Amino acid sequence: MKKLLLLLVLSLFTSATMAQNGDSVRLVTAKRHELNLPKGASGYTVERVNLFNSVQTISVIKYSPKRLQTSIVQPEKLTRLSVTSKAHNADFSVNAGYWDVRISQPSTFLKLDGKQLAVTADFEKERVDGVVCLAKKRVIVDYCKAGEEAPYAAKYDNILASGPVLIDEGKSVDHTAYTKSMVEAKHGKDIGAYYTYIRRHPRTAIGTDKKGNVYLVVVDGRSKGNAAGVTIAELTEICEWLGMRDAINLDGGSSSTMWGEKDGVINYPCRNKKFDHAGERKVSSCVLVKSKKK
Repeated sequence: MKKLLLLLVLSLFTSATMAQNGDSVRLVTAKRHELNLPKGASGYTVERVNLFNSVQTISVIKYSPKRLQTSIVQPEKLTRLSVTSKAHNADFSVNAGYWDVRISQPSTFLKLDGKQLAVTADFEKERVDGVVCLAKKRVIVDYCKAGEEAPYAAKYDNILASGPVLIDEGKSVDHTAYTKSMVEAKHGKDIGAYYTYIRRHPRTAIGTDKKGNVYLVVVDGRSKGNAAGVTIAELTEICEWLGMRDAINLDGGSSSTMWGEKDGVINYPCRNKKFDHAGERKVSSCVLVKSKKK
């Protein structure tokens, strides 16, 4: 009798949970294509999953920064992620920071190996509100208003500013307040805030959980019937479902790319307007991860 009651309670709880958030259940239970990654890392791609009343394709890598080395790399000129990753003998990687397409240079604060290389441009300050910092055996994602990176710069040699922040210390940031009419009233049409918050696009994110594990996420988009892309609010939900305690949005759109040494280009970059692995765009910077034995 007790077992029957327990099963009934569990059944009711599961039904309520699924009714409350069927999208999270669909993501967790979707058929996965497992990635070929080194020890200390695991990852997968789920394709054409119904989330947010749309079709989504998502790639996720989770790894331990205690077992694998993380670096932020800016090549001398815009370069495809796969090319930079191979040149640095990486095991896997994602694209990273925003850049100014007019001059092909980083458009947010960037400090690498102790040298400051860029500051956040005025036109980026609407969406840039956080930093990714690399420490020994740790990756830190934190709130930081554009122009106020000095305390982090004094402590860390490798810092990338980006945004918007999605989750901060376990609390998800509410990005649903942004509406088309609100953004247009404040900023006008066809500006970065509208692009960033309202529309669905390919997205890249990085985050950490309470144990310090790092997550790299790429959501594909701009491919009807295959990958719709997500808004910032929807990306925040995905990071919640994956268990992140801190998370931040990185450069997206046709820059969004995930690469693995054994898998090649993992996601479906949209530069060539095809749902294949050949649509890489040249990018300004990337997050590279590799075995400490390399």
